Amino acid sequence: MSKSCSFPKTALSRSVMLASVVVSGTLIAPNLASAQSGPAALEEVVVTATKRSTSVQDVPIAITVMTSETLENAGVNDILALERVAPSFNINTSDSATGGVVLRVRGVGTTGNNIGFESSVGVFVDGFYRPRPGGVLGDLVDIERIELLRGPQGTLFGRNTSAGALVIHTKRPDLERFGYFGNLTTGNYDLGAGQVGVNMPLIEDTLALKVTGSIRKRDGFIDGGFGGDNISRDRSSVRADMLWNAEEAGELRVTAGYGEGDDKCCLAVWRNDSQFLLDNVLPYVDPELGLGENAGVPPDLVGRDALDDSKAVDDFYRNPSRGWGITVEYNVETPLGDLTYLGGYNEGFADSERADYTQNAIYSVGDTPAGRALNPERDYKSMNGTETEAYSHEIRLNGLAFNDRLDWMVGAYYGYEELDQKYTLQFEEEMQIGWSIGAFGQPTWNELNFVSGGVDAVSDFGSPHASQESETWSIFTHNVFSVTDKLDVTLGLRYVKEEKDGSMQEQVDGQHNACFASFENLENSIPFYSVTPGLSLGRLGAAITTNCWVFTAPFYDPDDPDDFFVPYATNPATAWLVDFMPRPFDEKFEDEELTYTVNGTYHLNDNTNVYASFTHGFKSGGFNLDVSSGAGGDDPRFDSETVDAFEVGLKTDFWENRARVNMAIFYQDFEDFQVLEYDGTRFQTFNVPKTKSQGVEVESTVQFTESFGMNLGITYTDAEHPSDCSTFNPNASDFSSQILPLCGAPLTNSSEWVGVLSANYYQPVFDGNWAFFAYGSARYESERRTSTLPTERPNVAGLTTEAEVRAAVDAAVPLPGDIQDSNTKVDLRFGLTMLEHKVSIEVWGNNVFDERTKFNTFNIPLRGFTGDRARGQFVQEPRTYGLTLRKDF
Repeated sequence: MSKSCSFPKTALSRSVMLASVVVSGTLIAPNLASAQSGPAALEEVVVTATKRSTSVQDVPIAITVMTSETLENAGVNDILALERVAPSFNINTSDSATGGVVLRVRGVGTTGNNIGFESSVGVFVDGFYRPRPGGVLGDLVDIERIELLRGPQGTLFGRNTSAGALVIHTKRPDLERFGYFGNLTTGNYDLGAGQVGVNMPLIEDTLALKVTGSIRKRDGFIDGGFGGDNISRDRSSVRADMLWNAEEAGELRVTAGYGEGDDKCCLAVWRNDSQFLLDNVLPYVDPELGLGENAGVPPDLVGRDALDDSKAVDDFYRNPSRGWGITVEYNVETPLGDLTYLGGYNEGFADSERADYTQNAIYSVGDTPAGRALNPERDYKSMNGTETEAYSHEIRLNGLAFNDRLDWMVGAYYGYEELDQKYTLQFEEEMQIGWSIGAFGQPTWNELNFVSGGVDAVSDFGSPHASQESETWSIFTHNVFSVTDKLDVTLGLRYVKEEKDGSMQEQVDGQHNACFASFENLENSIPFYSVTPGLSLGRLGAAITTNCWVFTAPFYDPDDPDDFFVPYATNPATAWLVDFMPRPFDEKFEDEELTYTVNGTYHLNDNTNVYASFTHGFKSGGFNLDVSSGAGGDDPRFDSETVDAFEVGLKTDFWENRARVNMAIFYQDFEDFQVLEYDGTRFQTFNVPKTKSQGVEVESTVQFTESFGMNLGITYTDAEHPSDCSTFNPNASDFSSQILPLCGAPLTNSSEWVGVLSANYYQPVFDGNWAFFAYGSARYESERRTSTLPTERPNVAGLTTEAEVRAAVDAAVPLPGDIQDSNTKVDLRFGLTMLEHKVSIEVWGNNVFDERTKFNTFNIPLRGFTGDRARGQFVQEPRTYGLTLRKDF
């Protein structure tokens, strides 16, 4: 309980915005109208700590608080830029602007562009849980503050917060005065953006309405191989926010918003090509085979030059999206305590339309120009896209007892989410010859065409349809007891039950001519592969599974006696080939868990607190909703993830409250950590038995004068799968060759050292009518891994001893380009403000020294062999700069 904060315990003083807070390293900008030289104390920041209004320095949980001033100074316009001001936070996107968003806290996050995978960092907007982080990628408009909670937060925040929570608070409508704001921004890459808002008291002190809107357009900074640009921005949004103060009847806030986007995203830059193909195959490709010069990749589109110049091999990638939602919060004082209700509903749609990362016409995904050109009669629009629907209800009651020494809270939560994903993947003109060269190394003989008996694969397509319904129920309690005037003890409990129904099927009868013909031609193919020198039945399997690539293949349903594959599945000689076909499934997943937290806080004095806590967290398992997940009869489900977290912290203000230092030491032990891996052919999910994250965070703020202050945040994180993360004994029941490459490896995109240094300067000029301001920040990160796996999978087939397996793992080929080197990025902003009219003009630059870095690296499909694959990389933003004109209330 707070010792330096004495806000009245009323429902109206308790914001219902979600948080569980300890401030760290956020500079609170002084009021420009009163800026002057001289000593200045740091302003007190009040947050809804543990869902109660409390000073940030009195709440014993590690968090970074970013105010609206901090976000404006740092040029943070969406959540992708938050890592500029939060050293313990990392965010990246992979092959989808909406579906491939990964949030990490303390090095921990759930990698993947699979809709069945849920984030381990929960995102909350005005109290409403947003199941998919991609749904909040629009502009951050009219933000009051953002709170990044570090460590598991399941006791108060519920599901999918095993690594942390990102809590976004928008500014509430003002009941007393009319006002407005607006800003316009222009910049390089033809950036044009604007935000506007108006606040209207409809009934003074009783009812107010605020309406805000934003639009952002920017060309892409990646140049495609055929001249187009990519990784662009084209987003807009509008939000209406109503606040009604009904006095003794309570307070009601209703917010509704709509947003849409049409980004071009996300082309990848090639890190390297397959050396074997370059040396032994591509120089001898016969142009008459149809590929010609496109068989090779121009040198300026590969390697460091391509990264520095932002050049990609492919050209087409698009991510249209839209969504709307409504949230309701109601607060009222009752004889039993303060009652709060939170409810919300959200719908969204997103699609991903792309080619194959090469400059060949091999395959395309979704509603693409190439697909429409080949099949103008096909209704691609209805067969592609991911639709989401989610709603939730939370009710809680909070009060005081035992002479105000016990601050108690009880509550209940229900959440529902429905996912529906459809897409098409289609082979194009150069599929068979392109794959034959890229995957078999045969420049003059079309092996795939031979296997299919001469049947062409052009226009063959698959149309998977994945769906999932999930329900979550929980009850919780959170209690803070003041044992003495200096010692507080906190106990929180939450019981969670998860139920999910997942299914996979083919939405329409696809076209599978080459696949069916390949099986029908088996009688001719098997003898040929058996007797021809240099060939094998393994090559036959590779050829057939290419014509029947799992993403385009027909489904094999073993429960259907009339299924095409039944005769081949029942024949021992060919059954192994059927195992590569996708299978429909309709399964259930259920789990339950008791999460809890125990915390002790000791107030050394009015300005210094120390605390120690233990938290048990939980993240639900579920379904791999990729078409390949059920192939071979595999179980598409993965297990739930749990974490035991220990934390010790110190928070102190000193130097007459002009300096603040917050420190946390943490250890987090995960069991059954969830991993998604793309192995070049299919997406697979699995649970790593042991994963850990430990380290130290120090974040500080110093306000030297009213005009000048600095922040410094440093995070050391050792996040890894330990060397004993899985058994190396091939005879053990839990042996897994998938997991072995991870044992001893750091987690993806987790740097050991991250530091953020920033400085803010305000100074009145021109007789105090204007103010000059300057902001600068630098973010340093040490090297980090960028792949799911650090090496190619070791070949452990036939090994019988642990020593043999360890030797095979040690000999596995490191994946090229896996390491992103250490780097420092600098942001600058300068401006002038006309104080009386609150108009400012700002010149800014982000990543001003143009550091070129990457998020993720991956194997280019169809390009090379195990140990010698072409590799792509999704890259981060280059230098951007521009001008902003701002008008405030």
